[in-house]
Amino acid sequence: MDTASIVLLSLLATYILIKLLGFLSRLGIKQVTPNALDQMKGLTVLDTRTDKEYKQGHIPGAIHIPLSDIGTRAKKLRKDKEMVVYCQNGNRSIWAIKRLMGMGFTNLHNLKGGYGAWKRKHR
Repeated sequence: MDTASIVLLSLLATYILIKLLGFLSRLGIKQVTPNALDQMKGLTVLDTRTDKEYKQGHIPGAIHIPLSDIGTRAKKLRKDKEMVVYCQNGNRSIWAIKRLMGMGFTNLHNLKGGYGAWKRKHR
């Protein structure tokens, strides 16, 4: 094989591995679509994006705790209350949910597609 083929195969393998890890990280975490979120009542909506992202727009009523602050600031939230967690596209929120699960939170959902998907629906 020539060098270009090796590089191309390496890039393809890396891409597949990243996609697989993303899929595996979502296993066991309930996904909620923007449409389903609109129908849900009495829950906490948690925005885990950066301060800058949050200031540019957010879901009304969302509590803002950046991913980097989840460990300290989420302690003030009720662990038994249903919660939908979101970020910009649905990846960072998975990490936030994993952290929240480790802290004892039990009724967690990830907003599928994140704020981007929610915003597209609410134009």
